[in-house]
Amino acid sequence: KAFPAPPPRCARLVAEGLQLEARAAERDRAGSGSEAAFYHNRASAKLTEASELCPEGHPDRQALSDLVQDLSLRIIYLESLAGAPSTTPLEEHVAECSLIMDLSAASGTDDQPQASIMELLLKSGVSGSSAELSDLGWRLVTALQKPAELRVFVARVLAADGRRRTESATDADVDRCAQAAASYAALFKALRIASWVELDIDEKADRIDVANRYQEEGVKLETSGELQAAALLYSRAQALFAFLLNNDPRAKYPKVKEMMEQRVVALTTKVKELGGVPGAS
Repeated sequence: KAFPAPPPRCARLVAEGLQLEARAAERDRAGSGSEAAFYHNRASAKLTEASELCPEGHPDRQALSDLVQDLSLRIIYLESLAGAPSTTPLEEHVAECSLIMDLSAASGTDDQPQASIMELLLKSGVSGSSAELSDLGWRLVTALQKPAELRVFVARVLAADGRRRTESATDADVDRCAQAAASYAALFKALRIASWVELDIDEKADRIDVANRYQEEGVKLETSGELQAAALLYSRAQALFAFLLNNDPRAKYPKVKEMMEQRVVALTTKVKELGGVPGAS
């Protein structure tokens, strides 16, 4: 039986999608779940469009649709692992796809080398301002090899955590931190203890309120087990209370002075307990 021929763009999208899926399968079987999910996603987008362009009644239309559904299942599975190793083989989610269309008509596939990861990322629109704040997003932005994009991503991570760069921070500070981070979790942890990062607090806020905020954030971090980061914020709170004790006019009032003195002593003790240095910033 003769079937209507798919348009050239359909064949080209199928060829590109299958190339991407081949890369996805390679990463998937190698245990690189985040990279595999990225390529599965890119392949799925190409094949979805190809399926819609494939003529009604052509068997490849349904075959492509089935493949896209399989890929969606695999993507959901990989993303649910949150970086943990896959224990379910790719073949259990994605069945082999047999097509009858002639892919040799797909221009720009047989004669040209596969696009580099950089080219694919740029075409996908990934950037420091658009990538999701996750390990996959971090890996994709890192793969761009563009320091400016990494800085934008880092700024978004800081903002989402209620933090910002200090005025004295340099791009070199950010670059060193970003380049040393092997994962999103490592980046997040490094930013929590970086000396060039501070809480995003209104410059006009009352200094006592600021010191209280540092202490409150320290309590949250200690409770979550981030002791080094907690010690840093406790230390900043201790230093600020000590400064206010000697320089704030309100310290002349006995009750306010007593409160500040108690805070300085308590915070000094807490910082030492956590292995920090009182007054360090």
